[in-house]
Amino acid sequence: MLTREPKLRFHHLLCLPLFQGKGYSDGFSVNMQSVKDRLEAEDTAVQLICGGDMICEHCPNRTAEGCLLDGCGGTVAQKDSEVCRLAEIDRQSVENYRNALLRLRNKMDKKAFDILCSECRWAKLGLCSFEKWREGVDELLSS
Repeated sequence: MLTREPKLRFHHLLCLPLFQGKGYSDGFSVNMQSVKDRLEAEDTAVQLICGGDMICEHCPNRTAEGCLLDGCGGTVAQKDSEVCRLAEIDRQSVENYRNALLRLRNKMDKKAFDILCSECRWAKLGLCSFEKWREGVDELLSS
């Protein structure tokens, strides 16, 4: 499927509403903020995928072999697959960003969020939680 829409991996639907300017590197943080600002301001259509996307392009954990963050908490692609399943959005489909967030919001519960995000360094630092994610999504959807 050939598409011009920017690619967004499914689990980044969890990360973007929680992003607070901290990241794996300065380049990563600048790019993440740029992507967040663009998706929220323009409500862009995105191609939702289980793999590297426009955010991953600037991540220092990305290598030719895959993501260095894969490990004991499962793979990043497994997180994508679970978010895809929960949101009931087909892989590779093109969705309006806010609509994709709404679909996930309506299906995500605290237990699933905690399972998906428990191994993430940002959760361990207290920068995210199910409640903060819901609040961020609700704020965006009401604007």
